[in-house]
Amino acid sequence: MGETSVDGSHRKELSLTVDDRGRVTLPKDVREQLGIESNDELPATLVGSVLEVNPKPSSKLALATAGRDDWENTTPTDAGDALFGAMDE
Repeated sequence: MGETSVDGSHRKELSLTVDDRGRVTLPKDVREQLGIESNDELPATLVGSVLEVNPKPSSKLALATAGRDDWENTTPTDAGDALFGAMDE
């Protein structure tokens, strides 16, 4: 099992075990990454032999823009200018 990147998307392969009652336990790091807590309901879709579990975003997860106000005016908006300087016209 491992982690790979396909077309820029992050893919992590897991090995899950089904117990005698049909239950599957998600590893703690996965639950924390997705913000899954005890008694959360996880929507799932079965397509052929593929089971896709798609939890709703947790309010505990920080958005990629969280804290943006702290750095908004200090971060260059053009990476090209930041790396190579302004282009002369």
